[in-house]
Amino acid sequence: MDYQLTDKALPENLPAWGVLVLESHHSPTFAMNWRTHEFVKIIYVWKGRGEFHIGDSIHEFHANDVIIIPPHTRNRIIDDTSAAASLYVCCIAQELLNFESGLIQSLKVRLEHHRHGFTNRVTSLLRHLIHSQQKPVSTTSISMVADALRLLQLVLELESRPQTTQQPDSDERAVLRRYIKNLPDRFFEESSIDSTSQQLGIPRRTFTQLFHELTGETWLSHTRRLAVEHAQQRLRQTDLPITSIAFECGFGDLSTFYRQFKKLSGMSPGEYRSANKSSDESGIDQS
Repeated sequence: MDYQLTDKALPENLPAWGVLVLESHHSPTFAMNWRTHEFVKIIYVWKGRGEFHIGDSIHEFHANDVIIIPPHTRNRIIDDTSAAASLYVCCIAQELLNFESGLIQSLKVRLEHHRHGFTNRVTSLLRHLIHSQQKPVSTTSISMVADALRLLQLVLELESRPQTTQQPDSDERAVLRRYIKNLPDRFFEESSIDSTSQQLGIPRRTFTQLFHELTGETWLSHTRRLAVEHAQQRLRQTDLPITSIAFECGFGDLSTFYRQFKKLSGMSPGEYRSANKSSDESGIDQS
């Protein structure tokens, strides 16, 4: 064991930029008094199990669960006597969210049981926050605020979905179905099969086999098709330069964009735009 155990809850003193990450590794005698905080708290359960007491509610937690506690919410943690918890806690000051009224009020207490995609994205951001906090440089504050806001974005995306009472999801097929369903809104973020499968917590070979089974396409073909379809829409509906559209669709260079666009569309981006504008104009009522 290379971390220090604690018998009580750690102090939560946020730095000037408003983001703090705490590692809380509980001893078998850990005890926490009730506390109320002025900031948003997002807790990832690395190990152990127990109960979150929040207001008048009790939420049982296990390893790989994530809980969101809004500001001004009375809370405490009670570990299971046989499995003391290890937690990572991200504290985010309310002041960072003042740019949008009602954002804080939209946050609700929520315990999210282990879900491959969501949990892996949360842990990835937490790791980045920890590294930034441990090795401070001139950009530490900016980096931590940016990652904290991305973490909150994940939480708010959950808030927009109805909460269910399903058991923790370990079905890789179901995880991949959700990923594919959301891919049209985030295809431009994808960089490689390796990073995507790792983020979802699915072995690469299983990921590629299931993806092809569910879509009839390889991951690369599917994401490029989505990119080209988005480019077609932008070419039809806007006058944006082709270079801007290529960037927006996630292509790193114009030559790759032109090659993939022509492969899937049968014509270059410029030809596609001209053909569709001509089609639109020919359909105008001249009466």
